[in-house]
Amino acid sequence: MKRWSILISILLAAVLAYGTPVHAQEDMPPVYYHVDESGSASIESLIDKPPSYWQVVPGDGASFGYTSAVYWFYFELKASDHDRQLRVGYPLLDKIDAYFVQNGEVIDRIRTGDSYEFSQREVHSRNFILPVESHAATSVYLRVETTSSMRVPLSIWKPADLIADEQLLNTATGMYFGLLLCMAIYNFFSYVVTRDRRFAYYSGYIVAIGLLLAALDGTGYQYLWPWFEWLQYKAIPLFGSIVFILASLVASQILQTETRSPKLHRGLQGIMIAGGLSFIASLVLPYEMMISVILVVAILASSFLIVTGFTLWQQGLAYARIYTLALSVLLLAIIINAIGYLGFLDSFFIQRYLIMIGSAIEIMLLSLVLAIRFNEDRKERLMVEQRLNSRLEVKVKQRTAELEALMRKLKDMNQRLELKSNEDRLTRLYNRGVLDEDLPLEVRRARRTGYDIAVVMIDIDHFKKINDTLGHQAGDEVLVELARLLKVNFRRAGDRIYRYGGEEFVVLMPGAQELGCHDKVLTVTEVIRAHSFKTERGEVKLTVSVGMALLNSLPGHASSKQLLEAADNALYQAKHAGRNQIRIARSLKDVSEKP
Repeated sequence: MKRWSILISILLAAVLAYGTPVHAQEDMPPVYYHVDESGSASIESLIDKPPSYWQVVPGDGASFGYTSAVYWFYFELKASDHDRQLRVGYPLLDKIDAYFVQNGEVIDRIRTGDSYEFSQREVHSRNFILPVESHAATSVYLRVETTSSMRVPLSIWKPADLIADEQLLNTATGMYFGLLLCMAIYNFFSYVVTRDRRFAYYSGYIVAIGLLLAALDGTGYQYLWPWFEWLQYKAIPLFGSIVFILASLVASQILQTETRSPKLHRGLQGIMIAGGLSFIASLVLPYEMMISVILVVAILASSFLIVTGFTLWQQGLAYARIYTLALSVLLLAIIINAIGYLGFLDSFFIQRYLIMIGSAIEIMLLSLVLAIRFNEDRKERLMVEQRLNSRLEVKVKQRTAELEALMRKLKDMNQRLELKSNEDRLTRLYNRGVLDEDLPLEVRRARRTGYDIAVVMIDIDHFKKINDTLGHQAGDEVLVELARLLKVNFRRAGDRIYRYGGEEFVVLMPGAQELGCHDKVLTVTEVIRAHSFKTERGEVKLTVSVGMALLNSLPGHASSKQLLEAADNALYQAKHAGRNQIRIARSLKDVSEKP
């Protein structure tokens, strides 16, 4: 029961995280739309159209169900004194062309959508995030074309608030997929230990549910197959078909339909065949044809599974009640989800997250059913094992030890997942949050031991020029390659490298001495200067500016914050002196003129 309490607590925390509006978006102006049946309209032909040409988007968001038409959306952004970003909160739109217009002229255009490779997005997010480059009043036009449901939830954010909101959603989503991963691994290792095929089937079913939800949520395209547009296009019908097959297989195993009800067993076999045929059809037929089939099959298959559970419940099978409840929750989520896809429901929260919550509840309840069923079988085996000799008792103890080892492995895996959150997603270096934790600890250790500690802050010279001339993708490639060079060259025991933000990096060198530290940093800057950074847009040569601060070189009892500020001041002086420089801080305001 303790294990189930923990799992339920995780689920409730995820629900609260999804439903709690911590970071507020800006007020969204009225949004208008126009249906372009032929798909031939251009931005030039729409800019001067009168208000009567447009229709007001109904409800709290644009939701028009499945359609082959192209939709244009239009709204006016007022002038602002801060940066803004537009979020389109539905990750299954094929093509989005965003036009930003001022005084009748297009000043910026952004093209995105899940029919393009994920790396081409302006902001790497499962949602479509479009930066508004101008602070002035701007007319925004969106051309949207999709084979999925035409759902276009729009919102305007300050960048910091949007990042915080995305992080909150990513955390809750990560908890959901972490729950699925733990349950899948647990059941797989249970199969390894017990050789009970039900655990293997159920583990596969959990994985299939996870892949399907990752496709629906956009998480799969962001993290699992960002380079594979074809799979993103086919993911939902393919993974949905696999879910039907494995759900029927799990039901037949848990409910023992082959012996208890041959007719129901044949029905489950029919669902497996239908799932196999829909999987094959999804490989060759277009998404827009298969998605309607998948939605109908999903409702029919879930309904039959509930009928199967209810029938065996009436026959006296105790755990069939829990099974029926679990499938009822999932069926409700699927039905509401299908209604949303068809355009009859405007709640994007329900559309995007209800099926996650429903599937999490269903997975935990089915795990309980599987545990009950396994426990019953175990009791029967124990009655037989009581007649066996002591060698069988030893084997039971070995099995117990294996299960304990399994739980330790799961705990270790959770710890590794937690460590993953400390990495900068692009460079795989430690992020700034880890630096904020490490630096005070190292300063206290240096005070205690008498050793010195150096903070080296490195900034790429003229990095904005690289982004402007070669593009942000090339800039990202340069950052990744520079991170690799820093890891190769700062290999002294105790050295740690962090991505501080943008094109800035920080190297923490406990126990360093000024002369040796300076010589090492000088060597690294020469390596960087001589290195050719290869990108898809060509080779790039660059230099860096460096600011250094050593704890024992600063007057007074400097804190970790002051040490970092001293290094930052030294970096500023290096850049101010012409860049491609190294400066060492002697105080919080002054630095040495040492080259």
